[in-house]
Amino acid sequence: MATAMRLAWLITAALCGTVSAQTIMPAEPRYLEPVYLRLPLGPYTSVQGAQVSMEGSTIIVSIQSIDCSDLCANDIPADIELGRFPAGTYTVLINNRDFTVTHQFTVAGPNDPLILVDYSGMWWLPSESGWGISIWQGPTNVLFAVWFVYDRAGTPTWYTLQTQGTSQGPTTHFGGTIYKTNGPYFGGQFDPSQVGIVPSGNGSLYFGNSNSGVFQYVVDGVQGRKYITRQIIE
Repeated sequence: MATAMRLAWLITAALCGTVSAQTIMPAEPRYLEPVYLRLPLGPYTSVQGAQVSMEGSTIIVSIQSIDCSDLCANDIPADIELGRFPAGTYTVLINNRDFTVTHQFTVAGPNDPLILVDYSGMWWLPSESGWGISIWQGPTNVLFAVWFVYDRAGTPTWYTLQTQGTSQGPTTHFGGTIYKTNGPYFGGQFDPSQVGIVPSGNGSLYFGNSNSGVFQYVVDGVQGRKYITRQIIE
């Protein structure tokens, strides 16, 4: 009985410390930047799940289960995604069993012209399976795209488009230099001397809406245009 009571006390103490020591990541979120709630876990705690909802400017986090009947494997913090938010001040309300903890954070307003859509995700041409474009768009409207295709010999080839600016009118336009990337065999010891990143041309991405766009490029002397759509992953 004494062992069981001590274990219960350790779990409760670790749990209270975990929730009260929570932090917002990043500490000063920018406009529509992903925001996370970080829970530093002790040796007797484990987050099994959480539900996030919102009422006005209050974000409610209901932790479904924090329980470890034995020592957990490690002390890695648990991150819970809260969402992306416009400028303003928000309150985070953490509910767990018999107590609640609150925290506040402020999202700074955008300094650059607003982009209407976040184009992050996988894009492809459904009639041409085997290649695609992976896009990540940051909160400062910088876009980084990875174009994975095959060369004339059928060898998988990677290109990256690193945009240098955006413009918005009837369509949203991102343009910049395209780089070709190669490296050592993944199954062997990594050799940084075999990494190559060289400029190979330029490209532009045009988006008319949230699910369709055009990729224009001049790469290694080859000029082309691809009509792309967002690949929905259920």
